[in-house]
This record gives sequence, C-alpha cells and structure tokens, in this order.
Amino acid sequence: MIILLLCLKRSELRFSTSPSQSRGTPPHISLPIAYSRRIEGLLEDTPKVVLQDLSPPTKQNPVATLHHGLERVLFNPGVHWLRDPRSLVYNFSPALGIIPKVADFAFERLTGFIRSSRDDDLWALAKQEKRKFGGSTSSLSGMLCHIYFLLSGNKSVDTSTLSLDFRRENLAFTPGQRMAASVVFNYRNGVYSIDSDSDKEEGADKNILLWMGTILEKYLTMPSEEFLSNLRSRPAPPGKNTDESTREAYRYSKAKKFVLRSQLDCHDSRLPGTGVFDIKTRACLPIRMDILNFEESSGYVIRKNLGLVESFEREYFDLIRSAFLKYQFQARIGNMDGVFVAYHNTARMFGFQYVPLEEMDERLFGSAPGAGDRVFQKCMETLELVSDEIIACFPRQSVKCTFETQDGMGKDLNIWVEPLNWQPEFMKSGFKQAKARQTPIKQIVVTAKSFCGNVPAKGARCVGTMDQPWTVHWTITHRSSDSDKEDEIRASLQAAKDRRFRAYSLPTGISPQNIRDWWDALDFSGSKKINVPITPVDDEGNEGIEVGLSNVPTKKTTDESFFRDNFTPPDSRIQYLRDLANSGREETIRIGLEDRGRRKVVLGVGEIDWEDTLAEQEISAQIQRKEATAEAAT
Repeated sequence: MIILLLCLKRSELRFSTSPSQSRGTPPHISLPIAYSRRIEGLLEDTPKVVLQDLSPPTKQNPVATLHHGLERVLFNPGVHWLRDPRSLVYNFSPALGIIPKVADFAFERLTGFIRSSRDDDLWALAKQEKRKFGGSTSSLSGMLCHIYFLLSGNKSVDTSTLSLDFRRENLAFTPGQRMAASVVFNYRNGVYSIDSDSDKEEGADKNILLWMGTILEKYLTMPSEEFLSNLRSRPAPPGKNTDESTREAYRYSKAKKFVLRSQLDCHDSRLPGTGVFDIKTRACLPIRMDILNFEESSGYVIRKNLGLVESFEREYFDLIRSAFLKYQFQARIGNMDGVFVAYHNTARMFGFQYVPLEEMDERLFGSAPGAGDRVFQKCMETLELVSDEIIACFPRQSVKCTFETQDGMGKDLNIWVEPLNWQPEFMKSGFKQAKARQTPIKQIVVTAKSFCGNVPAKGARCVGTMDQPWTVHWTITHRSSDSDKEDEIRASLQAAKDRRFRAYSLPTGISPQNIRDWWDALDFSGSKKINVPITPVDDEGNEGIEVGLSNVPTKKTTDESFFRDNFTPPDSRIQYLRDLANSGREETIRIGLEDRGRRKVVLGVGEIDWEDTLAEQEISAQIQRKEATAEAAT
C-alpha cells in the first residue's frame, strides 16, 4: 500500500503543472485550488466490526409489534393487497384501509422524539466511551448518502428485476435524494451532538407527509382502541405520558469516534438477527410530486401490480431511486433486518410489503454478498475523518455544515462549515464594517480514487466487486478562506442551496391571489390549537415527532416575495397526475356504489357487515357537485 500511495503522489504531481507550461488545461481537468490544509490516506479493505452495542442508561418502552394480522407480510415476499382488486376479498381488516385525518390526531399525547443534542443518554454514553461525536439515524443518514455518492462515483441503481416498462427509465438517484444535506454539530463539554439543520423545519406544518408517517406507524402497531385514544375527538386517557423516565426504544452503539442512536420501530422474534425492523410509510406518486394538492391527489389509486403508473411497481421503482440508500444506512445503524412499507394516498391504504436489507443491497450495490456491509464500513470511516476536519474549522464551538456531492462522474464531496452562533468582538465594540460582520465560512473538499486490487478502477465497479480488495485513496483539502476567497466560498454554498429549491405547484382551485390566505390557514401539526410546538424530525415523518414544552413562537410574517417565488401553475406532468387522481376518485365512487349494502369478505374471518365511510363521503361529494352544476346551469 505504501508503493501504491507513492505512485498516487507522483501521478498527482503531473496534474499540478502550470497551464503556462503546456498548451492549456483540458476543460474536464480542474485547476489546483488554493488551500490552507491538505491531508490524504487510504481506506484499506480490511473487514471489521463497524458498530458495537451499548446498553441504554435509562428505562425504555418495549419495542412495538405489528397488529391487525400484518405480521404475515414479514414472511411472504412481495406486495400484499389490502383488498384483492379481482375478487374484492379483503386480506386484512377493511377498517385498516381508511386513514384518519391528520388534523384529528393529537400528536402531543405521544412520547416525544428527543434530538441528539437534547439526549442526555447519548451525551453520557459519548463521554463514557470517550467518543467525540454523537448522532441519530435522522441526522447521520444524509451525510452518509453524500459520502456514498463520492466513493461510488455516483453509481446508478439496479432495476433489472422490474418489468420491461421500466427498461428506459432513469437509473440515477432522484434529485430529492441528491439534495445537499445540512446538519448542526452542537458542542457541549467536549462532545459534538449532531442534529438535522433546523432550517428544514420552516414550513413543516404545511407538509402532510411529515405528519402522516407518525400517524401510520402508530396505526399499524397499536390495537385499535389504543390508537383511537390519540384522536382529538376523544379525551386524553388519565395518566398518559406521565412517566417521563420511560422513553421510546433506541439502539445505542459505538464506532471508532461516534456514539450512534437508532429508534427501534417494530419487532418480531421470528425474523433473523435481532428481529427488529423499520416501518416506512410511502405516499403514492401524485402526493409526493404535488404535495400541496393533497386533497385532489388523494383520489389516486393503485390498480395493478405492474406498470408505469397506478401500480405497486411504480412505487417500488421510486423507492429504489429515492429512499433505499437512506433506508439501508438507517437499518444498519439500528441493526435491523429490513423495512416494512405501507403504501397509501393519505386517505386510503392500498397494501404492504416487507423489504429485507439484502434486497435493498442488491438494488443498490449488486448481488455479491457482503457488498452493503463493506460500503457501510467505508462510509462510516470517511464520516469520522471528515468530522474531525469539520470541528477543526472552528474549534470548541457549535457549527452548521452542508454536504453535497453533485451528480455526475468525477464529482468531489464539498462541505461548507460556519459557526452556529457568531459574535465577533468588533460587533460588541460597535465596529460597523459591513464586510467584517459576515459570519466566517470555510469549505472542505473531499476526493476519492478507487482501486480494485492495485489497479485503478471506477468506484461504481468496486462497490459490487467482492472478489478483489477495494482500496480508496482519499484527500481532504481545506480551501483557502482568505477574505478574497470567502465570497467565492459563500457563493458556492448558495448554489448548493439553490439546487435544493423546488417550487410548489398551486393546488387546484387556489390562485396567486388567494394563496396567502390558504397557506396561512394550513397547519397539520395542530400547534396553533394547543399552543405547543410540535416538529417532525425527518423528511418523511418516519423518525418521530418532537413535542416541545414552551409556548408556540410568534408566527413570522411571510414576505410577498415568498409567494411570488415559491408557487407556480402546474405543468403538464403535474396536470397528468391530477387527471389520474380524478380518474381514480371516479373509480372509488363506482366501486363504492356497487358495494353499498353488501357484506364484505375478509380472508380468515368470513363475511362481515361493514360500510366504506370514505367511499360514502366521495359519493355524497359527487352528488353535491352535480347538484351545484345543475343549479348553476339553470
């Protein structure tokens, strides 16, 4: 390996030649950057135990189990329809198919999620084990994803097991999966606890999916009566959540420099290993692509197993590109067997699927056994390397940083670091120079070159090749942050944030003139009603809800430019999805009318008396629309 490193250094020197000494630098080769610090080394292919279990210091709730007969999904591969569309037999209780409205759920009655920076157990374990860093799956998975993009050379996914409908579809990770990840390293007495950046919380009360994840997790793991006790229409049970010492179930583990925490969603002792698995709720395509048009999009239905739209296969394809990478990191941090996926449209449940960790690994890394474990080891080792460099930018203070590896071959990992609370001395003394008042910023650039054996190779090839050692030569460079470079660094960070921007499509029936009133009234959290701040932890609501104890902050006045810049009319693609949703609603009404008065057949139970109240609501709404149209015509 020493010979390999020396060869690498000699090859790098050839790229440092001044452009004036040649006929010009080719456009695909970047010029050397000015730097203040540069280190390099090798990630060798030596298998090792990445994480070791730690005992939680305080009492925890037992890990939940599936209810409503859903456990059979764990042991039968593939999708399980809630109701078979051909025979109309229910495979599970019909009541499971109707999802309670988010506004009716009392989130404040749940045991609240605890952020890494507020988790005294996590901090105590880090001190006990002499680790510098602590973090949870929700805060670490985004960074690990961008490290993987770097090491793998932006490897594409494998969808060869899907039908021919998807043979020409994009195999790259989705733009949402590739968005820059922002976190905060919170410093406290020698330990840095890592949280997701709170900037993501802005507008969280407007995103139905952030809240739906928590509701459905409880819906699937609680007996019906216990779940119903969390609805606002029912009084809170006496003594609920009074034992503050009992917390949600977590797995704590340690790596070389980290203590990690993973929330444990569900357990079945018949599964391999620990028997623990994650619960993920997956909203259908139109809900995800047109998030504010949730009412109309909730008409979209899954009609078939295979196909480009209105199918379980479509949702699975999107999971591969947008979620499996994050899911497998979270499963490994929690020592889980896999993920239980519930497919829905926010109003109705369609079916369930259990995806073992091995299946996710095959779609991401290839079929060679052990490839996923090796990827996790290298990503964790890289995370520990860069974390040391991040905190060295502004020692012994909290910092916020943004990770991004852009799409495309040969892209580096860029990390921008800023102090979280900047109070320079000149501000205290009244010095008014505008340039100097800016928060300082530093940029770290991470590169990676892969070798299969001793032969240079693309990272994408090395990821799935287990018959050859995969060695990574890495460099970590601190860009020069002199005053003349800071503006350039700040501009590159802003460009990364701009790539994260996605404008909303105006919901059906809402115009630019009334969007402000509609937006201000939208509040899925219920915080305004109960005067308690409630915040989702991750982008899907699957990691839990943080319930605060202080008063709700005063609502900020949203500037007019926000509505001008963030809302656009629906384009043709969004309109196509809306048309599908409306067609699906018509289908729901047709089936509802045919089902009226009929006894329903439930597998393993027999015939039961049950009416689809959601379909009845749709039928009533359709009748009212027709009456209103007829009245307007006369």
